[in-house]
Amino acid sequence: MEQRVPSARSSRSSAGPAILRLNEPCMGGTRAVQARAQSRHEGSPHPEGSLASHLRLCPRLRPKGCIFAVRAEPPPAGKRRSRAMSLSRRDLITASALLLAGPAGALRAADQGAAAGGKPIVLCWNENPYGPSPAARLAVSRAIADGCRYPDDDEVDALEGALAAHEKIDADSIVTGTGSGELLRALGLLYGGDGAEIICAAPTYEELPKYAALRGAALKPVPVDAQLRHDLPAMAGAVTERTRAIYLCNPNNPTGTALPAAAVRAFVAALPEHVVTIVDEAYMDFTVGEDLGSVADLVQGKRRVVVLRTFSKIHGMAGLRFGYAITRPDLAETLEDARMTTPNIYAVRAARASLDDKAFLADTRRRILASRTRITTELGRLGLKFAEPQGNFVFFDTGMPLERFTSLMQARNILVGRLFPPFATWCRITIGTEPEVASFLTALRALKAA
Repeated sequence: MEQRVPSARSSRSSAGPAILRLNEPCMGGTRAVQARAQSRHEGSPHPEGSLASHLRLCPRLRPKGCIFAVRAEPPPAGKRRSRAMSLSRRDLITASALLLAGPAGALRAADQGAAAGGKPIVLCWNENPYGPSPAARLAVSRAIADGCRYPDDDEVDALEGALAAHEKIDADSIVTGTGSGELLRALGLLYGGDGAEIICAAPTYEELPKYAALRGAALKPVPVDAQLRHDLPAMAGAVTERTRAIYLCNPNNPTGTALPAAAVRAFVAALPEHVVTIVDEAYMDFTVGEDLGSVADLVQGKRRVVVLRTFSKIHGMAGLRFGYAITRPDLAETLEDARMTTPNIYAVRAARASLDDKAFLADTRRRILASRTRITTELGRLGLKFAEPQGNFVFFDTGMPLERFTSLMQARNILVGRLFPPFATWCRITIGTEPEVASFLTALRALKAA
């Protein structure tokens, strides 16, 4: 069993910790799945909930207790393994046609697919239903024959260079990962050791705090404020000499609220030098407001800042898993060595293609924002409270215990978000396609009228 070791790029060391990795040969042989953490950036199981309740909230959830899972046994008799993608000449022609049709054609196809087939309407994962872009789909289709290969160093370097140009920073400040979730786990393990304190909001996305806790970190969750935003003064007041890192998910998952960029800059500037600020900007592409925006430029100063971006949201590549971190070159070296794997060839090529498909990204953003306004307008008409949304989801008060609301929605074939204590009556709803949003609002009106 061999693992590709990336060549050194810029001044970074390619050496890293030994990682158990079982790979499947290109031709034949027993399948072995790489050991991996069972979690999703859209929302991993909350520690306080039972597995059964999580499965009721969204049946695709996997058991949380299994940190590593390696499977080598053949499938049961009479059953075939599911394939992530089956490429035929028709598939390639379809992908090419989507590319030529432009953003509108691909988005119409996504709408039509959602309205047909009677499958559950999945509004619980914060996925972007319009992606991947036509260019990304074509790139994956063309890469199928190279599936037995690791990405070439040159194409990884080219992608990192394109990301650096996009962010207006140097390439040695970019660290790519198998989704930003992998990088969050690595950061949690890096900064959570030796009883270090990790400060985060409550509620927030749990990946980094959870992995920091595995290293023995003392978590210091700070409740969100009355507007359900990060309470920056309270977070600053929680800092001690033992604090190693502060995690800001901005916009925050699950509340959807966002902090002004100026507020984040001032917050970082006032922190002691020994504290690393980790800013998760997974949903930044959906924000609206002149005062909102990325703080990636902070990495060019002396402050210890890590900014995370993902292709799972605006790019619609959640199933392909690609993300990256932006940080100082010295911190980038450390983080790169702590990665558990490297992005696969499909993700690398799809990300490079999607980065340039600006028309598709803009049209996708326009449609998601329009549906977000449609949802909040209806929530207001129904008298339901909601947090100011700046992501591709809306966090609102259902007016009833969430478990009951979830059950009533599931009876209508709609899967909604899980519980985020202490918000026992609040629900996080993903903004799906326009037909999916229409179905959700119809169901919501029916529940309120009952």
